[in-house]
Amino acid sequence: MSGHEPDTENSTNEQALEVLRAGLRGLHDQLEEQAVHNVAQVAYSTDGRTFEYEAPLSFPFPVGSYVLLQSADGQEYLGQITTKETVKQQGAEVDFSIDERQADLFPEGLSITGIRDRLRVLALEGSGVLLGTVSADSISPTTSSDTFRKATVARVDAAVVSRYLSGSSERAKLPVGRALYVDGEATVSLDAGGFARHTFLCGQSGSGKTFSLGIVLEQLLLETDLRILVIDPNSDFVNLNQVRPHEEVNQFRSAPLSEDAYDALKERYQDATASLQVCRPASMATDGDDVLRVRFGDLSRREQATVLGLDPLEDREEFNAFWNTIDDIGRQDYSWDDVRDAVSHDYSAEARQLGMRIENLGLAEWEVWCSRGETSLVDTIAHSDWRCLVLDIGTSGSPSEKMVITNAVLTRLWEERNQRRPTLVVVDEAHNVCPRNPADDLQSISTEAVARIAAEGRKYGLYLLLSTQQPGKIQANTLSQCANLLLMRMNSTPDLTQLGDIFSHVPTSLLEEASKFGLGETVIGGRLVGNPTFAKFEGRLSVEGGGDVSKAWATPHE
Repeated sequence: MSGHEPDTENSTNEQALEVLRAGLRGLHDQLEEQAVHNVAQVAYSTDGRTFEYEAPLSFPFPVGSYVLLQSADGQEYLGQITTKETVKQQGAEVDFSIDERQADLFPEGLSITGIRDRLRVLALEGSGVLLGTVSADSISPTTSSDTFRKATVARVDAAVVSRYLSGSSERAKLPVGRALYVDGEATVSLDAGGFARHTFLCGQSGSGKTFSLGIVLEQLLLETDLRILVIDPNSDFVNLNQVRPHEEVNQFRSAPLSEDAYDALKERYQDATASLQVCRPASMATDGDDVLRVRFGDLSRREQATVLGLDPLEDREEFNAFWNTIDDIGRQDYSWDDVRDAVSHDYSAEARQLGMRIENLGLAEWEVWCSRGETSLVDTIAHSDWRCLVLDIGTSGSPSEKMVITNAVLTRLWEERNQRRPTLVVVDEAHNVCPRNPADDLQSISTEAVARIAAEGRKYGLYLLLSTQQPGKIQANTLSQCANLLLMRMNSTPDLTQLGDIFSHVPTSLLEEASKFGLGETVIGGRLVGNPTFAKFEGRLSVEGGGDVSKAWATPHE
């Protein structure tokens, strides 16, 4: 038995030491937990434009939210949180000492005098921008003298945020929704003058992009005189002039409209859309709709040759015969009927080859072509007094027919540019019209046309609003010309990185929040707002076209 006594003694010592360690760990954790709650919430600014802050983990303000900072001298500032990260701070040093008079409480041979350690405290650190100094009735820009060493950070009243968001510009305001992360209602309005710069709207499928674009178009119609041309590939905006019922409108508003307010708004909107025209293919057109057709002569020579699949070098004889045929017609407003008549009266071998090409491709049978003497869509663009045109190419025939319409419209807008009539060109699903890598020659033509408007159109009053769920597929030069960004939910890291490089005026930390957005939520940057703003679109008036296929098939069987 005596041979086992040292092991028993060691075991007892180890047990006592483990009990001591557990007790010290528990005490250490309690001290760290208390230290976390005792982290000061303080902000400071060294330049009067930005601020840094430290705060406990319970700091309730997400990135993008508005806050009220109050300096030690009582001055109040409106700020916006732009970064927020968890850090480990070095806390106080603690010394766990053992009273020598308590030594007999420990087993013989176990010598402990004390333990020294430093607390590690979890806290928050971040930065923000100072948006202005707050007084009783105004918000004024800050200056370099608005520095402070210590300020509290608190919730800001919604009335203060509303005052800031309303701005001081005399240009029309376009209310599109409410500010996020604000206690109470604060309306977000776009500066109408900001649309004199090109705009990019993007969000993945299911983010509410189409719904939100409709709100923007409605407000432009209500509050401005800007002409709007919508290239609509999914028939989403064919009902832009039809108002939803009162109860349905209120479903999309956090502040419901009264019956009288709804009636007044409906009347205003009906007046604003009285001259709105929806152009659809003949098979879909109804009374009042314009037929979505163009003359073959409305296309440029390059576009015509592309439709025919003619290469000036590989198809030299046919190409030359085609040009001679067009020249023989002797006017610009020619149709396919005129082209076929001219070819049939030319008895050369090349003309016969050209005739067979036209017949074999079935080009003359496309629904998109005007008959002889019929009014063309480009006539409407050039001569009619229109306010808004919606081109429903979603119900057109082949992809090539859709591109023929798109190219004819873009070409005519550019030819009419010297009239300097301010026009917003809205291109939905823009990755199909100005792709980074065109799939064929027709897409190459449309890509070049959009890039030309993006680069030079502003001085002629031609402004773009491009909408897509695939920003990485947009032609790079076109995207780089956009000054305004409306970013909805987007989970793709490469897409967010690309947008961060292009829209550098919106902090990357704000763009990264897009992966957390709910339906209809967005961050807006550029000339449309004074400072990057988080908002939720609401208040759609018009009936949304298109729509998803019913999911009744997913209903459980009884």
